[in-house]
Amino acid sequence: MQEKQLTKKERREIRQLERISEEKKQSSQKLLKTVGIWTGVVGIIILSIFGLLQLANTSSTPGTETSAKITPVGKDDIKVGSSSAKVTLVEYADFQCPGCAAFYPVVKQLLADYEGKILYVYRFFPLRQIHKNALTSAQAAYAAHLQGKFPEMEDLLFTNQTVWAEDNNASDIFLSYAQKINLDLDKYKKDYNSEETKKFIEKQENGAISLGVNSTPTIFINGEQVQNARTYEALKEIVEKELKASK
Repeated sequence: MQEKQLTKKERREIRQLERISEEKKQSSQKLLKTVGIWTGVVGIIILSIFGLLQLANTSSTPGTETSAKITPVGKDDIKVGSSSAKVTLVEYADFQCPGCAAFYPVVKQLLADYEGKILYVYRFFPLRQIHKNALTSAQAAYAAHLQGKFPEMEDLLFTNQTVWAEDNNASDIFLSYAQKINLDLDKYKKDYNSEETKKFIEKQENGAISLGVNSTPTIFINGEQVQNARTYEALKEIVEKELKASK
């Protein structure tokens, strides 16, 4: 069979269709290329934003530091020593804590050896969940403080800790201590049982918790927490360093 020859018009139409097809093909390729470029750009932008957010988060949460600051020593704090001392030692403690009782002679010796150079501040942190008389012993100490005899009551509580620690009538023992150090017993009883006393202890307890304190004794010297320094020699070294730095 003889093939039919195309007319000029038909050949022109075919070439036109081929040209249109080629233009569509090139247009599609350009579109895909443009989409690919913009996808890459968007990806880079997203990664950049993510990186900046990560950097911001890293800057705002430094590794081992904490934003919590120890409450400055105030007029209501229980203080022993000179208010003009160059070294301030703050102890968060519990009178029923055996570790605090063991640490007490160390503090007492430091205050004697550095008289006028150390201000000792006692802050209540009664571990009432594990020590049945932690709160009541704190009440006894604060009631004595209100009559200017905290050191005397502190001494009796720590040196006789094993006597009253598990006693079901510890309040009677504390009353005998109040009598022994010549407190006004009527005032002592009133202060011992007052809501103001309990609120003061709770306030200091909450302050300790906000600092991250979770054990006793916890020590701060000139605002910095002291780790693993429970011996006289270790604390003396820190005190000497602070005294030299203050000159």
